[in-house]
Amino acid sequence: MSGEKKYLDDITRLASIKPHRGPATPGEKEAAEYVESRMKDMGLNPVYETFKSIPHFPMAWVFHSALAIAACVLAIWRPWIAVPILIFITVSFVGDSSTRFYLIRKLLPRGPSQAVLGTIKATAAAKKVVYIAAHLDAGQMGFSLEPKGAERTAILCNKYLGMQPPLLALIFYDFLLNIFACVLVGAIGLNWGTGIFLGVTAAIHLIPIVIFIPHEFAGISPGANDNASGVAVMLELARRFKDNPLPNTELRFLGDGSEETYMHGMACYMNMHQKELDKDNTYFLVPESCGVGRPRIVVAEGVSWLEEHSPELCAALFVAAKELGYTDVTPVKLRTGGTDASPATVRGFKATVIISMNENDYVPNYHWTGDTPDKIEVETLDKVANIFEAAIKKIDAFY
Repeated sequence: MSGEKKYLDDITRLASIKPHRGPATPGEKEAAEYVESRMKDMGLNPVYETFKSIPHFPMAWVFHSALAIAACVLAIWRPWIAVPILIFITVSFVGDSSTRFYLIRKLLPRGPSQAVLGTIKATAAAKKVVYIAAHLDAGQMGFSLEPKGAERTAILCNKYLGMQPPLLALIFYDFLLNIFACVLVGAIGLNWGTGIFLGVTAAIHLIPIVIFIPHEFAGISPGANDNASGVAVMLELARRFKDNPLPNTELRFLGDGSEETYMHGMACYMNMHQKELDKDNTYFLVPESCGVGRPRIVVAEGVSWLEEHSPELCAALFVAAKELGYTDVTPVKLRTGGTDASPATVRGFKATVIISMNENDYVPNYHWTGDTPDKIEVETLDKVANIFEAAIKKIDAFY
């Protein structure tokens, strides 16, 4: 079967799952079982793991903002009690949005999620391990993600800020302003100036509350591009390397659930397995929403601040793209959200991502009903797979 047909077969099968494959849902489980069967057919001896994820990240962030408002109200009478509360909220948000640790989110219920891992052994003693990790689930369709409005916002932020829409970063900075406002109230007392400043910084938190509450209860997108396309690329790479294993590198193909919980699934996987892995010789390559637009290499991502992905791994991808003649492959830094490379990067592993975007640094039909198989560009998928394949061979030979 041709690579083109198999890409589309995999994407169509995953996007057709009903109800759609939201994180920690039966649809995600069905997707995992499909990927497991594909790995079995290729002889990858898949291992199926289950874990509990916390899928309610929109409500987790609503709780952070709501608690910040409550702390600012408390500051009217007890500012020095409000300050440590706000510091705790800020620390919790930083941990949550970076996937390093979870505090307030732990108050929310967990759900069953899963990961499937297939392996191609090295032909000699393995000196390195390369993960190709693609998430299985699809995301919620909150009103703020309506494509025309979301793309206009991306255009404006690129034009005037030189970055993607930094909503989540603004929440973090507002927490810092809340702390500063409470310190001012405690130091010089409550007056018109400090009161207005305190009230405005508290009121800003109504914005994420209004955005994220509907997001929590929205429907799930078909997820053809995000991220059935990434799963299809992962399976295509497994097909290519199955009959041509590498001498020095063990390849691991990871289909993980619960990425759309702000990468909580990959964070769970890393927490379960990172002690088994050698940070100097383990690499994570992530195909993410890579089926529409121009391939971009993610060199950094983050909310509160940018975390730089592995320079050597990014360089391997850029060199591979150049040697393949893909001159339109350029770097991008993600500020709107994150990918499954973040949990690996913040835990000290080498990781990076290929994502495909249009000319406005926007993933078309992101988390929307239009994310369907008919929009997928097979040529783009093949470019991404070719870049990853060439880079993996370089890692095996040189790194």
